[in-house]
Amino acid sequence: MEVELSEGGGSEERTKSKKEEEEERDDWSNLKADILKLIADRLIFNITDYICFRSVCKAWRATNPYSLSHPPQLPWLVLGCEDDFNHLVFYSFSDSRVHKIKLPNFGDKVINGSCDGWLILEDRPSLSISLLNPLTSVQIHLPSAPTQLRSIHSAATTHDMSITKEFMQALIWKFSMSSNPLVTDQDCIMIVISSWNRALLSIRFRHDDDWTLLDDTTMYLDVIFFKGSFYAIDYTAQVFMFDSQLKKVAIAGPQQELANTLWQFAELSGELLVLGNILCENPIVDEWEGTIMFTTERIDVLKLNLEGLSSSLEETKSLDDHILFLGVTSRSISRPAAQYPRGKRNTIYIHDVYSWHNDKLASCKSGIYDLESASLKPLPYNQDTSGIILDCIINIWHEPCLF
Repeated sequence: MEVELSEGGGSEERTKSKKEEEEERDDWSNLKADILKLIADRLIFNITDYICFRSVCKAWRATNPYSLSHPPQLPWLVLGCEDDFNHLVFYSFSDSRVHKIKLPNFGDKVINGSCDGWLILEDRPSLSISLLNPLTSVQIHLPSAPTQLRSIHSAATTHDMSITKEFMQALIWKFSMSSNPLVTDQDCIMIVISSWNRALLSIRFRHDDDWTLLDDTTMYLDVIFFKGSFYAIDYTAQVFMFDSQLKKVAIAGPQQELANTLWQFAELSGELLVLGNILCENPIVDEWEGTIMFTTERIDVLKLNLEGLSSSLEETKSLDDHILFLGVTSRSISRPAAQYPRGKRNTIYIHDVYSWHNDKLASCKSGIYDLESASLKPLPYNQDTSGIILDCIINIWHEPCLF
């Protein structure tokens, strides 16, 4: 029974219809806040589920903010954008499905890398740079690209390169940050590697109005923030550490020079690994005419030993029962094999890589490298990418974060 006000100001009782009772019973927005909190606490272990949960209605979003803490997630494999450029398409290893998420004011921006939950965006007409958390839609605008980053585009114009090449060759090869740039009581430093000459540049959030050139004397391939310091590695596997004043010190390497090798960092169980992805040319013809195809021949895993009077690189054959998602333009991510039941221990997941080799587009295809058998097999996702604009974005691993 319910009570309604009558036109005369009195009250009268009436019986609810069956339809009204069903509608009231099915109104999920009326769930109590403590019940919603209980559901959210169970779903936060998989951010994809949590985002779907928050999208049900305004009441559920208001009760469960984005700031909820969560454990480390399995990464997304970013595949591209839908043809309207307003939705990001990614494969989630948590549920083995392809999803899409709306991007705010994407416009002419191109996604070029990922680190600690942030995507780095480049606006091609203006060459401006910004950071985006695709889950919270928070954006951070950085100072305009310096000369060392812009040079690649002036070179492209000079040599009359194709639009495809100019699109694929981005301003920034890779980046790393010392902390969450949103935390105002921490001094956040960002270091990037230029795609043009592989130089290192830095910027200090809330302090610097422009970029600072750190070093352009060698060609860097990767940079990472590890245990309070930045580390960088060049094409010879020479490892450098940058102190609190960002002064460079060579600490390990170089290795025996190997042609067509991508040297990359990965953090695993509190230790810093150096991985050499050794490539060999593959005669398979790619969808782009004239593209040079490479495939992984083997991956060398070295552990950076920072103990003692001098640092050294020591070979290892195990990932300690972990799975490693090896990023080229994105930060590499390691997770316990138990977190991904479909995966296999001591395997390395590789995404598609596009670069330039002797002035030609070079492609290294994705796959899963098994350290024990030294073999490569395809990634598990469905590679039917119809409706996705692949040449507007580089495939990357992205670690989803809510902050």
